Amino acid sequence: MNTKPVVRLHLFFATENSNALILRRAKDRLYNLISWDRKTDSFVEGQWIKKYVRPDYCSLSPDGRHFLYVVTNADGRQAASEHYTVISRPPWFTALALFPQGGLWQRGGRFLSNNQYVIEGDMQTDDIIGKAPGLTQIVRGDVTRTCRTGLRLRNGQPARLSRALRDQLLDGVSPPRDTAMDRYETQAGRLYRRQGMELELIRDFTDMEPQFEPAPYSEDTHPHDAPGWHPLDQERPR
Repeated sequence: MNTKPVVRLHLFFATENSNALILRRAKDRLYNLISWDRKTDSFVEGQWIKKYVRPDYCSLSPDGRHFLYVVTNADGRQAASEHYTVISRPPWFTALALFPQGGLWQRGGRFLSNNQYVIEGDMQTDDIIGKAPGLTQIVRGDVTRTCRTGLRLRNGQPARLSRALRDQLLDGVSPPRDTAMDRYETQAGRLYRRQGMELELIRDFTDMEPQFEPAPYSEDTHPHDAPGWHPLDQERPR
């Protein structure tokens, strides 16, 4: 009987260019990221992580430069807590921003633009890393005379958003479906391109060996008062 876990590929597409990101699930608590240039079908294998990642709550920025993902059922004794949302630089998991979240109902978020994002949940938590310059969090709050939508920056100033984005957030509407997914298909660990009724194999990612390497920007992400190891820099080899 074959008990080997089924490899799964989750695809995320940049909407402004040919960049894409593959979140590969090797098993329940083992994931890795792979950058993909759809124009050339070239790939860059990135970081691995021994956590439980929730692909249904992840988001890639329109330019493909940042990735927002969710970890659940992690080690609650760590500063990151048991559930948290992270912004990283693909194809790496190491946190540029990290938001501990109170439970399963408060998790995830999405990019509104290349430099604006929203974290979901009723209770807004603070970023405990603070290494994502140029990115701005949009939060929901009370409607006031100076902020008639209730959508504001963390400093309380009204957020400047397009009408479409504003309506999406206020009405709880999901963003438009990315049609790029219609051109591709995944089966277990294999990535295919649709060619009419046929499938053209692009690459087989079934067999990959974990490589627990630090992100190139790891040294810049440690909080000043933290020890020399952050839980998202990499996983200690066993």
